[in-house]
Order: sequence, then C-alpha cells, then structure tokens
Amino acid sequence: MKTLIELYVNEQFDDLLAAMVFNPRRTVFLTTGIMPDRSARESVESFIKAQNEKRFGEKSVAEVEFINIGNRSAEKLFEKLDEIVRKYPDPVLEMTGGSASALIAAQRYCDEKGIRAFYFDSQKGRFRNIRGMEAELAGIEFPKIDVKTLVSMGGGLVMGNKHSTARLCENIDCVRKLLAIYSDNLNEWNSFSEYLQFACKHYYDGATQLFFAPTTLISNSNIFLANRKLLRMLADAGAISEYVTDTENVSFRFANGYIREILTTVGMCLELFVYLAALDSGYFDSAAMSVELDWDGVPHGSFNDTTNEIDVILTRGVASRFVSCKTARPDTRDLYEIGWLADKFGGRNARAVLATAIELSEESWANYMRARDMGMIVIERSDIIKGAAHVAELLKEPRWLEEKPKK
Repeated sequence: MKTLIELYVNEQFDDLLAAMVFNPRRTVFLTTGIMPDRSARESVESFIKAQNEKRFGEKSVAEVEFINIGNRSAEKLFEKLDEIVRKYPDPVLEMTGGSASALIAAQRYCDEKGIRAFYFDSQKGRFRNIRGMEAELAGIEFPKIDVKTLVSMGGGLVMGNKHSTARLCENIDCVRKLLAIYSDNLNEWNSFSEYLQFACKHYYDGATQLFFAPTTLISNSNIFLANRKLLRMLADAGAISEYVTDTENVSFRFANGYIREILTTVGMCLELFVYLAALDSGYFDSAAMSVELDWDGVPHGSFNDTTNEIDVILTRGVASRFVSCKTARPDTRDLYEIGWLADKFGGRNARAVLATAIELSEESWANYMRARDMGMIVIERSDIIKGAAHVAELLKEPRWLEEKPKK
C-alpha cells in the first residue's frame, strides 16, 4: 500500500490505526470544515513517521499530507479525490471516520472510479472490506499496542509513573501477602494507612526504616489510631519486622522503602491490586500503573502543561482499559473524568473502569447506575473481596447489577 487516504476525524486513534497497521508510503488526510490546528497535525505526522522509521529504518520516511475540502459537498470531495488519484495512482481509501454525508459520497466515488476501500469495525476489532481489499485484509495481524504507544496515538506523552513498579518484582511475594491482608480488611485499611502516613512525617527514620510512634495521634481534631491487628498480620507477612507494642507506643521496621511507600500511600494498595490482577490474568498485552501523561505530547514546563495521572492503563490488541481507583465514594465528576480520558487517549476501543474500595451499588446507587449507563466497568468492594481472579474477569468482560442490592 503506497497511498492511504483517510477521512479525518477528531479521534486521533481512529485516524492513526490504519497507518500504523499498514505503514503506507504516504498518508493523505481529507478534512472538512476547519483544518486541524498545527499541534494536532504535528502530532499525527510525528507518530506516523516514528512508526514508519521503527519498522523500516531511518532511510524510509513516510509522507503525511492534510488537504482541506472546505465544505461537505459531494462535488468538492470528488474534486479533491480526483486531484489525489491523479497525483498518487492506485490509492486506498479508509472510511472509518467522517460525517455520514462524506462517507456516502466517498463510497459512491470509490464505486464509480474503482478505488479500493475498507473500514475498521470497532465492535469486532478488525478491518472490513468495502471494495477490492479482500486479499490484503485476509489474516491481517494487529500490532500489540503498548501503553506508551496508545497514549501517543491519542496525541499525548507518557512522562513517567508517580508510583514506580520497578521494585515490584524483587518484593512480589511480600506484596502479594500484603494485598491479601488488604483485600480481607478493606473496612479498616484507609484509617490504618492514614495513621501510618501521618505518623511517618514525625516518627520515622528513613535511614534505618525504624518506625516508633504513639498508638494515638491527634492533629487538628483528627484522631489517628494504630491498628495492632493489621500490624501483627503485616509482621507475619514480612512487610514489617521487630514489631513491638505496648499501651502507648508501637515500633517496627519497614521491610524496605518500597513496602513503606505502599503502606503509607492511601490508595496505592487498590492500584496494585488491580494492576497485578490484570498482569496475572495473562490477558493483557501491556499494563502500567500510576501513569503521568501530558495531553499534547510536548512538555512545556510544569506551569504550561495540561497533565493527568491515570491509576492503571491496560491494553490488549487495539482495545484498552483506563482505570480510576477510588478508596472513598466517587462523585459524578470522577466518572466523567475517567470516561473522557479513556475516549481521548484510547478512542472508541477503550473502556473506562471505576475501581472503588466501597460498595458503590449500596452506598451510591445513582452513581453506580450512571457508571453502568456510560458503559463503564465497575469494580466495587465485594468484587475485591472475591479476589484478583474475579477482578481480572471483570476487566475482560464487565457485568452490572440491574437492581439495587437489598440490605
């Protein structure tokens, strides 16, 4: 395929998928109305050229053109397509996006002029033939899109990870035991984590990992209490050592700084639980946790960038999951935020996921219904208690309640 013609839409994933899969010599985007701004055009061009170079080497540089039709009339579309076909004989037209009128006109043009055409069926996750592409589409294999590539297809850039998983492998046995304690004691975990977090600001020695603090701490009318039961469980799991307690104080050593980070960061256990459930399932091609991303793919400095942190991102083929983890009751804004981010960076093959440590269907049925009606996967407390394998199944194929649970 030398020339790919795309009907440009404002969903960059759809605009780039065919170019990524087929790596044509040139890609021509036909736009209607207002031409995409410079940053959007540069983002598309840089992605296509980077993918082409990755596959064919530095000497093979793909060409990218944007041609604006101006209005949506069939005559204008035919005129521009005629110009492209004269300039680049034997092109292929990809008809996934565009307005209904543009798609109808483009199909009519292909029929009249004998131009090959195809589209992407997002429901089935495959390209489908419209005209003359049967052989080329037969047995086509989609690339395994990793998280960084997925975000760049959406016009963004992965800048790093707020909570690194670099030390996860060396601590995996301890982390699994820790997460088992977490999932069995969800009711108590938030307050326990808050106690450790607050106490570590005043009663922790980073050089020796020694923690020595009163069992009761008060700050601005907030009371933080040590949970001896959970501390004993963590000692048995190897997450802490030298555990000693009396009526007034508690002392121990964290296994290491990474385990301390998990125990003192509210919400990190939930992120890790979902992340490891996905990894252990073997279903996903790529997984990343605490992903910090830049919206336009060009860092300008902390005060001039629009950024987000997404708790967990998972990919499988061209499909993806964008997970928001909430230890407290999520509100409507939380639902719309993760839903919008999934659409922006994953396109129509992405699904938003809300993972919460509360029983959302019981505590906020209105928000549960809203998430369900948005097509969002919901993982709530009872799902976490059922274990990682159950959570992984929900990440693959969601299931929703039809009625509010009876107390």
